[in-house]
Amino acid sequence: MSHEILFRKFQNIKLIELTGGYTNSTFLLEGTDPPVIAKISTNNSIDARVEINCLTLLNEARISPGIHDYFEDNGFLYIILDYLKGVNSQKYLDENDNVKAQEIFKLLGKHLAQDVHSIKRRESNSNIPILKLINIDIDSIDFMPIVLKDKVKLLLNIDIEEEETLVHGDYGPHNAISLDDTLYIIDWEWAGWGHPLQDIAWVIWFVHLHYPMFAKDLSWIFISEYSSYSNVQINEELLKAFSISRILNIMNRIKNANMDVKNEWVRRLEWTLQTNFLK
Repeated sequence: MSHEILFRKFQNIKLIELTGGYTNSTFLLEGTDPPVIAKISTNNSIDARVEINCLTLLNEARISPGIHDYFEDNGFLYIILDYLKGVNSQKYLDENDNVKAQEIFKLLGKHLAQDVHSIKRRESNSNIPILKLINIDIDSIDFMPIVLKDKVKLLLNIDIEEEETLVHGDYGPHNAISLDDTLYIIDWEWAGWGHPLQDIAWVIWFVHLHYPMFAKDLSWIFISEYSSYSNVQINEELLKAFSISRILNIMNRIKNANMDVKNEWVRRLEWTLQTNFLK
């Protein structure tokens, strides 16, 4: 796809495709000043519209890429963002750099409490979806075994007051760019208004699943730093419930995926049910 509109709007540029944390097709527009990227999706993408609304809301917070423009052309939606020439923070975990990983998880806790969860929903923010603990019809996930559905329903039957705080929806080192000792949070497509534990639980879940050798230390560093700025209650029951909530949302998204993908998320759900996150 040539994306001619980019060459019409930006003169004398070269498109360089980017990887490393970005979702959708993402290109660096080499030759612009300041440097910018274009995230490209279909123009009917609900997720892309959510990201536009979140980045616009966060544009003065300086914890995410600045948004310059967005426009449609020939069935595609283009979002023009600051180019952050940093390192995807997951790289430090992949390289077993525990010292740097500890710094990253401390910053993740601080930014989440101070800069994201401090934003509360107002009526003017109604164009960002509401994420509840149970956001979907569990019985509609036909590839989930009935025995797991029963366990999930039991674990989600908890008494907790729903909140309408800004949540990222896929928060963690994989969506954080490290640049000059600062973290910038990217990929806000799954964001919404919900309980802070949607993000807190997902960070703990992510590191336990993918980096079990670091999980205990990094989890406590993250929770300790987050709790320095917030009084949100965090315990085993709540972490498990909200981890399951996020998994259900992903399962709802992959209903049309191949069976290998579906089976992998069933495996991850079973693992979540069996895992203790604070012990």
